[in-house]
Amino acid sequence: MIYSIDFLELTEKINPFAFVKYLKDTGWTYYPTKKDYIRVFQLERGDNFYQVTIPMEKILRDYREAMYKAVSIVAEVESKSIEQLMLYLLNPNTDILKIRLDKKGVETGSILFDDAIRMYENAKKLLAATALDIIHPKKYHQGRVDDAILSFLSNCRYGQTEIGSYVVSVVCPFAELDISNGFRQLSIFSEEEECRNSLTRKVTSRLMTNVAIIKKHIDEGEISQLLDLNGDNTISANFYEALVGLNLSSENTGVEFLAEWSPVVTPPANVQQRVMLTHDYYQPIQTTIDKLKEETSKATKIIGRIKKLESSPDVQTRTTGKITVVYLDEAEQRKTVTIKLEKADYDKAIEAHEKGSHVEIIGELLPGKRPTMECESFGIID
Repeated sequence: MIYSIDFLELTEKINPFAFVKYLKDTGWTYYPTKKDYIRVFQLERGDNFYQVTIPMEKILRDYREAMYKAVSIVAEVESKSIEQLMLYLLNPNTDILKIRLDKKGVETGSILFDDAIRMYENAKKLLAATALDIIHPKKYHQGRVDDAILSFLSNCRYGQTEIGSYVVSVVCPFAELDISNGFRQLSIFSEEEECRNSLTRKVTSRLMTNVAIIKKHIDEGEISQLLDLNGDNTISANFYEALVGLNLSSENTGVEFLAEWSPVVTPPANVQQRVMLTHDYYQPIQTTIDKLKEETSKATKIIGRIKKLESSPDVQTRTTGKITVVYLDEAEQRKTVTIKLEKADYDKAIEAHEKGSHVEIIGELLPGKRPTMECESFGIID
Protein backbone atom coordinates (compact mmCIF):
# COMPACT_ATOMS: atom_id res chain seq x y z
CA MET A 1 0.00 0.00 0.00
CA ILE A 2 1.17 3.55 -0.60
CA TYR A 3 1.38 4.46 3.08
CA SER A 4 4.37 2.09 3.50
CA ILE A 5 6.46 3.67 0.72
CA ASP A 6 9.83 5.10 1.74
CA PHE A 7 10.06 8.11 -0.57
CA LEU A 8 13.51 8.98 0.76
CA GLU A 9 14.83 5.62 -0.36
CA LEU A 10 13.09 5.91 -3.74
CA THR A 11 14.94 9.15 -4.54
CA GLU A 12 18.02 7.03 -5.31
CA LYS A 13 16.15 5.65 -8.32
CA ILE A 14 15.56 9.10 -9.85
CA ASN A 15 17.81 9.86 -12.80
CA PRO A 16 19.31 13.29 -11.96
CA PHE A 17 19.77 14.13 -15.66
CA ALA A 18 16.09 13.41 -16.26
CA PHE A 19 15.19 15.66 -13.29
CA VAL A 20 17.36 18.45 -14.74
CA LYS A 21 15.64 18.17 -18.13
CA TYR A 22 12.25 18.16 -16.40
CA LEU A 23 13.07 21.45 -14.65
CA LYS A 24 14.31 23.06 -17.87
CA ASP A 25 11.20 21.95 -19.74
CA THR A 26 8.85 23.25 -17.04
CA GLY A 27 10.23 26.79 -16.87
CA TRP A 28 12.97 26.68 -14.23
CA THR A 29 16.14 28.71 -14.91
CA TYR A 30 19.58 27.13 -14.56
CA TYR A 31 21.88 29.04 -12.20
CA PRO A 32 25.56 28.17 -12.92
CA THR A 33 27.92 27.34 -10.06
CA LYS A 34 31.52 26.14 -9.82
CA LYS A 35 30.40 22.83 -8.31
CA ASP A 36 30.12 20.13 -10.98
CA TYR A 37 28.34 17.71 -8.68
CA ILE A 38 25.19 19.83 -8.29
CA ARG A 39 22.79 21.77 -10.52
CA VAL A 40 20.95 24.79 -9.15
CA PHE A 41 17.64 25.97 -10.62
CA GLN A 42 15.54 29.00 -9.75
CA LEU A 43 11.96 30.01 -10.44
CA GLU A 44 10.01 33.22 -9.85
CA ARG A 45 6.25 32.90 -9.66
CA GLY A 46 4.42 36.07 -8.72
CA ASP A 47 5.90 37.31 -5.46
CA ASN A 48 7.41 33.92 -4.67
CA PHE A 49 10.98 32.82 -5.36
CA TYR A 50 12.04 29.18 -5.38
CA GLN A 51 15.42 27.49 -5.63
CA VAL A 52 16.26 23.80 -5.87
CA THR A 53 19.59 22.02 -5.82
CA ILE A 54 19.86 18.74 -7.74
CA PRO A 55 22.67 16.40 -6.64
CA MET A 56 24.24 14.85 -9.75
CA GLU A 57 26.36 12.11 -8.15
CA LYS A 58 24.79 9.32 -6.13
CA ILE A 59 28.00 8.80 -4.15
CA LEU A 60 27.33 12.08 -2.30
CA ARG A 61 26.70 11.38 1.36
CA ASP A 62 23.50 13.43 1.52
CA TYR A 63 22.27 12.49 -1.98
CA ARG A 64 18.92 11.09 -0.83
CA GLU A 65 18.13 13.97 1.51
CA ALA A 66 19.09 16.61 -1.09
CA MET A 67 17.06 14.90 -3.83
CA TYR A 68 14.05 14.51 -1.54
CA LYS A 69 14.21 18.21 -0.62
CA ALA A 70 14.31 19.14 -4.32
CA VAL A 71 11.31 16.91 -5.04
CA SER A 72 9.41 18.45 -2.12
CA ILE A 73 10.00 22.01 -3.34
CA VAL A 74 8.99 21.25 -6.94
CA ALA A 75 5.90 19.37 -5.74
CA GLU A 76 4.89 22.42 -3.68
CA VAL A 77 5.37 24.74 -6.67
CA GLU A 78 3.26 22.49 -8.90
CA SER A 79 0.60 21.94 -6.22
CA LYS A 80 1.17 18.19 -6.40
CA SER A 81 1.74 15.60 -3.73
CA ILE A 82 5.24 14.19 -3.41
CA GLU A 83 3.78 10.86 -4.51
CA GLN A 84 2.43 12.33 -7.77
CA LEU A 85 5.70 14.03 -8.69
CA MET A 86 7.74 10.97 -7.73
CA LEU A 87 5.56 8.81 -9.98
CA TYR A 88 6.51 10.99 -12.93
CA LEU A 89 10.21 11.38 -12.04
CA LEU A 90 10.56 7.62 -11.62
CA ASN A 91 8.83 7.17 -14.97
CA PRO A 92 10.07 10.10 -17.07
CA ASN A 93 8.73 10.73 -20.54
CA THR A 94 5.37 9.11 -19.94
CA ASP A 95 1.68 9.83 -20.05
CA ILE A 96 -0.15 8.44 -17.03
CA LEU A 97 -3.76 7.28 -17.21
CA LYS A 98 -5.61 6.82 -13.95
CA ILE A 99 -8.75 4.70 -13.69
CA ARG A 100 -10.53 5.31 -10.39
CA LEU A 101 -13.11 2.86 -9.09
CA ASP A 102 -15.84 4.55 -7.05
CA LYS A 103 -17.51 1.76 -5.14
CA LYS A 104 -18.47 1.04 -1.56
CA GLY A 105 -15.67 -0.70 0.28
CA VAL A 106 -12.69 0.74 -1.58
CA GLU A 107 -12.35 3.96 0.43
CA THR A 108 -9.37 2.58 2.35
CA GLY A 109 -7.47 1.74 -0.81
CA SER A 110 -8.22 -1.99 -0.63
CA ILE A 111 -10.36 -3.94 -3.07
CA LEU A 112 -11.91 -7.39 -3.51
CA PHE A 113 -9.78 -9.84 -5.50
CA ASP A 114 -12.32 -10.26 -8.30
CA ASP A 115 -12.84 -6.51 -8.67
CA ALA A 116 -9.07 -5.91 -8.76
CA ILE A 117 -8.49 -8.61 -11.38
CA ARG A 118 -11.19 -7.11 -13.58
CA MET A 119 -9.72 -3.61 -13.20
CA TYR A 120 -6.18 -4.62 -14.14
CA GLU A 121 -7.12 -7.02 -16.94
CA ASN A 122 -9.53 -4.60 -18.58
CA ALA A 123 -7.24 -1.59 -18.21
CA LYS A 124 -4.76 -3.52 -20.36
CA LYS A 125 -7.50 -4.55 -22.80
CA LEU A 126 -8.60 -0.92 -23.06
CA LEU A 127 -5.10 0.14 -24.13
CA ALA A 128 -4.86 -2.77 -26.58
CA ALA A 129 -8.24 -1.99 -28.15
CA THR A 130 -7.34 1.70 -28.50
CA ALA A 131 -4.04 0.88 -30.20
CA LEU A 132 -5.78 -1.55 -32.56
CA ASP A 133 -8.45 1.04 -33.39
CA ILE A 134 -5.70 3.49 -34.34
CA ILE A 135 -3.60 1.11 -36.44
CA HIS A 136 -6.37 -1.14 -37.85
CA PRO A 137 -9.77 0.59 -37.50
CA LYS A 138 -12.39 -2.20 -37.33
CA LYS A 139 -15.74 -2.74 -35.66
CA TYR A 140 -14.44 -5.86 -33.93
CA HIS A 141 -10.85 -7.08 -33.66
CA GLN A 142 -10.29 -10.82 -33.82
CA GLY A 143 -7.18 -12.93 -34.11
CA ARG A 144 -3.57 -12.30 -33.19
CA VAL A 145 -2.46 -8.86 -31.96
CA ASP A 146 0.43 -7.19 -33.81
CA ASP A 147 3.91 -7.62 -32.33
CA ALA A 148 4.33 -3.82 -32.22
CA ILE A 149 1.19 -3.44 -30.09
CA LEU A 150 2.31 -6.29 -27.82
CA SER A 151 5.65 -4.49 -27.38
CA PHE A 152 3.82 -1.26 -26.54
CA LEU A 153 1.69 -3.03 -23.92
CA SER A 154 4.66 -4.86 -22.41
CA ASN A 155 6.38 -1.53 -21.76
CA CYS A 156 3.41 -0.02 -19.92
CA ARG A 157 3.36 -0.42 -16.15
CA TYR A 158 0.95 -0.15 -13.25
CA GLY A 159 1.66 2.52 -10.65
CA GLN A 160 0.59 2.78 -7.01
CA THR A 161 -3.00 3.00 -5.76
CA GLU A 162 -4.19 5.97 -3.69
CA ILE A 163 -5.89 6.37 -0.33
CA GLY A 164 -9.60 7.24 -0.40
CA SER A 165 -10.39 5.28 -3.55
CA TYR A 166 -8.94 2.54 -5.68
CA VAL A 167 -6.96 3.96 -8.57
CA VAL A 168 -5.21 1.95 -11.24
CA SER A 169 -2.38 4.15 -12.51
CA VAL A 170 -1.24 3.05 -15.96
CA VAL A 171 2.19 4.44 -16.79
CA CYS A 172 2.64 4.64 -20.57
CA PRO A 173 6.22 5.36 -21.73
CA PHE A 174 6.50 7.17 -25.04
CA ALA A 175 7.11 4.85 -27.99
CA GLU A 176 6.51 5.06 -31.71
CA LEU A 177 6.06 2.86 -34.74
CA ASP A 178 8.74 3.36 -37.37
CA ILE A 179 8.12 3.36 -41.11
CA SER A 180 7.92 -0.44 -41.19
CA ASN A 181 5.51 -0.51 -38.22
CA GLY A 182 8.31 -1.66 -35.92
CA PHE A 183 8.30 -0.64 -32.25
CA ARG A 184 10.79 1.94 -31.00
CA GLN A 185 11.04 3.15 -27.41
CA LEU A 186 11.60 6.89 -26.90
CA SER A 187 13.40 8.47 -23.96
CA ILE A 188 13.18 11.70 -22.03
CA PHE A 189 15.99 12.97 -24.26
CA SER A 190 13.99 12.36 -27.47
CA GLU A 191 12.68 15.36 -29.39
CA GLU A 192 9.40 16.75 -28.06
CA GLU A 193 7.79 16.46 -31.51
CA GLU A 194 8.59 12.75 -31.60
CA CYS A 195 6.83 12.24 -28.28
CA ARG A 196 3.89 14.43 -29.27
CA ASN A 197 3.33 12.36 -32.44
CA SER A 198 4.15 9.01 -30.84
CA LEU A 199 1.94 5.94 -30.69
CA THR A 200 1.74 6.41 -26.92
CA ARG A 201 0.29 9.92 -27.11
CA LYS A 202 -2.12 8.80 -29.84
CA VAL A 203 -3.31 5.94 -27.61
CA THR A 204 -3.67 7.94 -24.39
CA SER A 205 -5.46 10.88 -26.05
CA ARG A 206 -7.67 8.59 -28.16
CA LEU A 207 -8.68 6.56 -25.09
CA MET A 208 -9.82 9.69 -23.26
CA THR A 209 -11.58 10.96 -26.40
CA ASN A 210 -13.39 7.64 -26.87
CA VAL A 211 -14.74 7.64 -23.31
CA ALA A 212 -15.87 11.28 -23.66
CA ILE A 213 -17.60 10.56 -27.00
CA ILE A 214 -19.38 7.51 -25.58
CA LYS A 215 -20.59 9.53 -22.57
CA LYS A 216 -21.74 12.43 -24.77
CA HIS A 217 -23.80 10.28 -27.16
CA ILE A 218 -25.43 8.35 -24.33
CA ASP A 219 -26.17 11.58 -22.41
CA GLU A 220 -27.86 13.00 -25.52
CA GLY A 221 -29.81 9.83 -26.27
CA GLU A 222 -27.88 9.24 -29.49
CA ILE A 223 -26.75 5.66 -28.88
CA SER A 224 -27.27 4.71 -32.54
CA GLN A 225 -24.62 7.23 -33.57
CA LEU A 226 -22.00 5.16 -31.76
CA LEU A 227 -22.56 2.46 -34.39
CA ASP A 228 -21.96 4.93 -37.23
CA LEU A 229 -18.43 5.90 -36.19
CA ASN A 230 -16.06 4.84 -38.98
CA GLY A 231 -12.52 5.27 -40.22
CA ASP A 232 -10.25 7.14 -37.83
CA ASN A 233 -13.21 7.62 -35.45
CA THR A 234 -14.00 3.91 -35.13
CA ILE A 235 -14.56 2.60 -31.60
CA SER A 236 -14.43 -1.19 -31.67
CA ALA A 237 -16.56 -3.63 -29.72
CA ASN A 238 -13.31 -4.62 -27.97
CA PHE A 239 -13.04 -1.13 -26.47
CA TYR A 240 -16.63 -1.21 -25.21
CA GLU A 241 -16.11 -4.69 -23.74
CA ALA A 242 -13.04 -3.55 -21.83
CA LEU A 243 -14.99 -0.51 -20.63
CA VAL A 244 -17.85 -2.50 -19.10
CA GLY A 245 -15.30 -4.96 -17.73
CA LEU A 246 -14.06 -2.24 -15.36
CA ASN A 247 -16.87 -3.22 -12.93
CA LEU A 248 -19.46 -0.98 -14.62
CA SER A 249 -21.94 -3.87 -14.48
CA SER A 250 -22.12 -3.53 -10.67
CA GLU A 251 -24.81 -1.27 -9.22
CA ASN A 252 -23.79 1.89 -7.33
CA THR A 253 -20.44 1.85 -9.10
CA GLY A 254 -18.63 4.57 -10.99
CA VAL A 255 -15.40 4.57 -12.97
CA GLU A 256 -13.49 7.79 -13.50
CA PHE A 257 -10.81 8.24 -16.15
CA LEU A 258 -8.09 10.83 -15.56
CA ALA A 259 -5.19 11.73 -17.83
CA GLU A 260 -1.93 13.16 -16.53
CA TRP A 261 -0.11 14.30 -19.65
CA SER A 262 3.65 14.39 -19.59
CA PRO A 263 4.60 17.88 -18.36
CA VAL A 264 7.47 18.08 -20.85
CA VAL A 265 5.31 17.36 -23.93
CA THR A 266 2.61 19.73 -25.19
CA PRO A 267 -0.80 18.40 -24.05
CA PRO A 268 -3.20 17.25 -26.78
CA ALA A 269 -5.70 19.88 -27.88
CA ASN A 270 -9.43 19.49 -27.21
CA VAL A 271 -9.08 16.28 -25.19
CA GLN A 272 -10.90 16.01 -21.87
CA GLN A 273 -8.63 15.27 -18.95
CA ARG A 274 -11.32 13.77 -16.71
CA VAL A 275 -14.41 11.70 -17.59
CA MET A 276 -16.76 9.81 -15.25
CA LEU A 277 -19.02 6.88 -16.15
CA THR A 278 -21.49 5.27 -13.74
CA HIS A 279 -23.47 2.03 -13.72
CA ASP A 280 -26.25 3.90 -15.57
CA TYR A 281 -24.11 3.75 -18.72
CA TYR A 282 -23.71 -0.02 -18.55
CA GLN A 283 -26.86 -1.06 -20.44
CA PRO A 284 -26.45 1.41 -23.35
CA ILE A 285 -22.83 0.31 -23.75
CA GLN A 286 -23.77 -3.38 -23.60
CA THR A 287 -26.43 -2.78 -26.27
CA THR A 288 -23.79 -1.16 -28.48
CA ILE A 289 -21.51 -4.18 -28.02
CA ASP A 290 -24.29 -6.58 -29.02
CA LYS A 291 -25.13 -4.59 -32.16
CA LEU A 292 -21.50 -4.25 -33.23
CA LYS A 293 -20.97 -7.99 -32.80
CA GLU A 294 -24.20 -8.70 -34.64
CA GLU A 295 -22.81 -6.80 -37.63
CA THR A 296 -19.58 -8.79 -37.42
CA SER A 297 -21.38 -12.13 -37.06
CA LYS A 298 -22.69 -11.72 -40.61
CA ALA A 299 -19.13 -11.90 -41.87
CA THR A 300 -17.63 -14.95 -43.57
CA LYS A 301 -14.61 -16.82 -42.25
CA ILE A 302 -12.29 -18.60 -44.66
CA ILE A 303 -9.18 -20.67 -44.03
CA GLY A 304 -6.73 -21.26 -46.84
CA ARG A 305 -3.26 -20.66 -48.26
CA ILE A 306 -1.92 -17.62 -50.07
CA LYS A 307 -1.44 -18.18 -53.80
CA LYS A 308 -0.32 -14.71 -54.87
CA LEU A 309 1.03 -11.47 -53.37
CA GLU A 310 0.68 -8.02 -54.99
CA SER A 311 2.00 -4.70 -53.67
CA SER A 312 4.29 -1.77 -54.32
CA PRO A 313 7.89 -2.98 -54.78
CA ASP A 314 9.09 -0.07 -52.62
CA VAL A 315 8.85 -1.26 -49.03
CA GLN A 316 9.33 2.27 -47.70
CA THR A 317 6.21 3.63 -49.42
CA ARG A 318 4.05 0.51 -49.23
CA THR A 319 0.83 1.07 -47.27
CA THR A 320 -1.38 -1.76 -48.55
CA GLY A 321 -1.16 -5.00 -50.49
CA LYS A 322 -3.37 -7.57 -52.19
CA ILE A 323 -3.35 -11.31 -51.70
CA THR A 324 -5.08 -14.13 -53.54
CA VAL A 325 -6.14 -16.96 -51.25
CA VAL A 326 -7.12 -20.49 -52.20
CA TYR A 327 -9.65 -22.12 -49.86
CA LEU A 328 -12.41 -24.76 -49.75
CA ASP A 329 -16.02 -23.62 -49.48
CA GLU A 330 -18.79 -25.40 -47.55
CA ALA A 331 -19.22 -27.86 -50.42
CA GLU A 332 -15.48 -28.65 -50.33
CA GLN A 333 -15.07 -26.89 -53.67
CA ARG A 334 -11.78 -25.14 -54.39
CA LYS A 335 -12.25 -21.35 -54.51
CA THR A 336 -10.02 -18.29 -54.85
CA VAL A 337 -10.61 -14.81 -53.50
CA THR A 338 -8.66 -11.54 -53.67
CA ILE A 339 -8.29 -9.53 -50.47
CA LYS A 340 -6.84 -6.07 -49.86
CA LEU A 341 -4.82 -5.81 -46.64
CA GLU A 342 -3.38 -2.96 -44.62
CA LYS A 343 0.42 -2.96 -44.40
CA ALA A 344 0.72 -4.71 -41.03
CA ASP A 345 -1.54 -7.56 -42.18
CA TYR A 346 0.20 -7.70 -45.56
CA ASP A 347 3.55 -8.13 -43.81
CA LYS A 348 2.07 -11.09 -41.95
CA ALA A 349 0.76 -12.44 -45.26
CA ILE A 350 4.30 -12.37 -46.69
CA GLU A 351 5.48 -14.42 -43.72
CA ALA A 352 2.63 -16.92 -44.14
CA HIS A 353 3.35 -17.25 -47.89
CA GLU A 354 7.04 -17.92 -47.27
CA LYS A 355 6.27 -20.64 -44.71
CA GLY A 356 3.29 -22.09 -46.56
CA SER A 357 1.15 -21.49 -43.46
CA HIS A 358 -2.63 -21.46 -43.45
CA VAL A 359 -4.30 -18.10 -42.88
CA GLU A 360 -7.67 -17.25 -41.37
CA ILE A 361 -9.57 -14.27 -42.77
CA ILE A 362 -12.87 -12.85 -41.55
CA GLY A 363 -14.83 -10.31 -43.55
CA GLU A 364 -17.57 -9.67 -46.08
CA LEU A 365 -17.30 -11.94 -49.10
CA LEU A 366 -18.34 -10.18 -52.32
CA PRO A 367 -19.24 -12.73 -55.02
CA GLY A 368 -18.66 -12.22 -58.73
CA LYS A 369 -16.44 -13.34 -61.59
CA ARG A 370 -13.46 -12.39 -59.48
CA PRO A 371 -14.64 -12.66 -55.85
CA THR A 372 -13.19 -10.20 -53.37
CA MET A 373 -13.36 -9.88 -49.62
CA GLU A 374 -13.34 -6.87 -47.30
CA CYS A 375 -11.01 -8.00 -44.53
CA GLU A 376 -12.05 -7.41 -40.92
CA SER A 377 -9.56 -9.81 -39.35
CA PHE A 378 -6.42 -11.53 -40.63
CA GLY A 379 -4.37 -14.12 -38.81
CA ILE A 380 -1.82 -16.88 -39.37
CA ILE A 381 -2.71 -20.38 -38.21
CA ASP A 382 0.50 -21.88 -36.84
